[in-house]
Amino acid sequence: MRTLFLILLLCLLPVVVVVQDFLPILPPAQERIQLLPVLFCFGALALPFIPALFFALATALIQGLILLQFQSGQAENGLAPAIVFFLCWTIALQMTGEITHGLRWELHALGSFLVTITMLGGEFLMICAKRGGLPLSIDVLTRVAVPGGASLLLAPMLYLLLKSFVPITSEGSSANNPVPYDL
Repeated sequence: MRTLFLILLLCLLPVVVVVQDFLPILPPAQERIQLLPVLFCFGALALPFIPALFFALATALIQGLILLQFQSGQAENGLAPAIVFFLCWTIALQMTGEITHGLRWELHALGSFLVTITMLGGEFLMICAKRGGLPLSIDVLTRVAVPGGASLLLAPMLYLLLKSFVPITSEGSSANNPVPYDL
């Protein structure tokens, strides 16, 4: 069952990329809605550790290929930063999921917001470092903040759509497992 869930998430990756390209552009500064980080956060929280790492690699490959641009015969952003980024976020989300006892919609929404903000901000900083300047303005901040806010609002909808596909672990739900510590 877990293998089918992983295959479902892997099949949804290119679909989400296509769908996010057809979504309307948001008005303040012509921002694009980012759905890939929202799906990534769901997969990183819902899958066990090793499949989540594999899902992170697949997500990094797709995101890296989306951003692959060549300037003066060299790639501006390679695949390595995307791989490191998504693997680090997978480890952080897995650890947070363990602390909070599993997949929760609040955790998914907050994770989607943080991943979107750091992804867009990191891409901006890498491009600035390659080009040798930091043109920080209110327009740039809006192009980073608005998709992050949109992912915060879209995450609960994706969570509700995909929650029924998450396989039940052999340990049962978190309600059946006693908390090993008392607050």
